[in-house]
Amino acid sequence: MKPSFLTLRSLRNSKRQVLFILLLLSLGECTLPLSSVLAYKPSWPIFDEVQGGEHWYTVKDKDSLYAIAGRYGSTWGYLAERNLLNVPHKLTIGQRLVANNRHIIPRNQMVEGLLLNIPGHMLYLFEKGALVKRFPVGLGRSDWPTPEGSFTITGKTKNPTWTVPKSIQEEMRQEGRVVIEKVPPGPDNPLGKYWLPLSIPGYGIHATIWPESIGHSTSHGCIRMLTEDIEDLFERIKSGAPLTIVYEPLKMAVTSDKKIFLEAHANTYQKPISYWKHVQKLAQENGLANRINWVKVNQVLTERNGLAEEITIK
Repeated sequence: MKPSFLTLRSLRNSKRQVLFILLLLSLGECTLPLSSVLAYKPSWPIFDEVQGGEHWYTVKDKDSLYAIAGRYGSTWGYLAERNLLNVPHKLTIGQRLVANNRHIIPRNQMVEGLLLNIPGHMLYLFEKGALVKRFPVGLGRSDWPTPEGSFTITGKTKNPTWTVPKSIQEEMRQEGRVVIEKVPPGPDNPLGKYWLPLSIPGYGIHATIWPESIGHSTSHGCIRMLTEDIEDLFERIKSGAPLTIVYEPLKMAVTSDKKIFLEAHANTYQKPISYWKHVQKLAQENGLANRINWVKVNQVLTERNGLAEEITIK
């Protein structure tokens, strides 16, 4: 049965932003700010698998469009428009929304361990070359970016104490806040109940007391996960497991039934990128240019809603 919707004004031309949420979430947990990020060098090939799709979502306590969209790897603007909701729109507990988690799976990029794509805000767990699970994550904001590269998990800690980095103490001091050196385990600890430190000092994967930050870039560089997700990952992952962090705002796939999909994310750290040229290059190198609906490509690249959209000529 197809979803039915409330008759409300579309968000299509709305440009309002929920900036106050980002400000509330910016108190983070990790390490040194970086003055620049690595240049963008696209390296991903065309993939062959797309997972997920539209489904009903029932609104829970403390939910918002911002939080729900983040958990599904999309944007709050898309979620509002898909459900014909005005913005701002206060959700009610029990309200049903159409959510979408259709994404291209980056197989063949990892045999064992974790793969994180920054623009997609998605962490993938692979075993023997097969995808085991994918998790939405919160990442570093533009002035405290999550680092790219190859790292390892160096330990596993339950109920960690947060030793506040000197750089964040200085930020507290400059903002006129009380300077905190340590936060013990408990409901006020930004690390939550689980901490997986990385081989790059000061960074790690952890739970969060701000679940609404998942799917967004609001931390001081660390990787935030929903408590139930990191609890799952904590039991699966071993100390010494590899983690590769990449920056790929575009993914393309050709599925087994010859359908072509394109997934575009926002340029989180504002790197110099030509989305259009990158898509053209992938299409030409793989003999797909004549099978692609380029009007649809333009729409996908304009909206950048984070979802895999079919771009095959019908």
